[in-house]
Amino acid sequence: MKVLVDSNVILEVILQREQVVLARRCLSTLIQGNHEAYLTVGGFYGMIYTVDNYLRKVMGLKKPDRIDALRSIMKQVLNKFQVAEHDRESLLRSINDKVFSDLEDSCQYQAALKEGCTWLLTFNKSDFDVSGDAAVKVITPQEFLNSK
Repeated sequence: MKVLVDSNVILEVILQREQVVLARRCLSTLIQGNHEAYLTVGGFYGMIYTVDNYLRKVMGLKKPDRIDALRSIMKQVLNKFQVAEHDRESLLRSINDKVFSDLEDSCQYQAALKEGCTWLLTFNKSDFDVSGDAAVKVITPQEFLNSK
């Protein structure tokens, strides 16, 4: 089964945020199971920016240590996740989809569709205003774990 993972779930683990235990359990179950885990290029870019800021502001790392740590973290992410493809047409569908008021979420949803993902895993389920019979089911990490 293919699952697109919103960057907020991955960042929860990397940055040791409030829901780190749930996110870690969910990602471990996903990756160790018979699932193909995907992320989007845009989500990856956003994670680079967020993790770099965290390493600089919270951890107090300076170059070159900060960049070395950032490279290491992002390589670990890429070792666990496939990258969902986008093309001009899927991006156009994303920005023209009136169901979404958040175009970034629309891009993630369209990437999940293009990859043939069954689920889109996110902590912000309410941002994905799609019907229950949508082609890609939007679920939270807890819902994913409950399905196992």
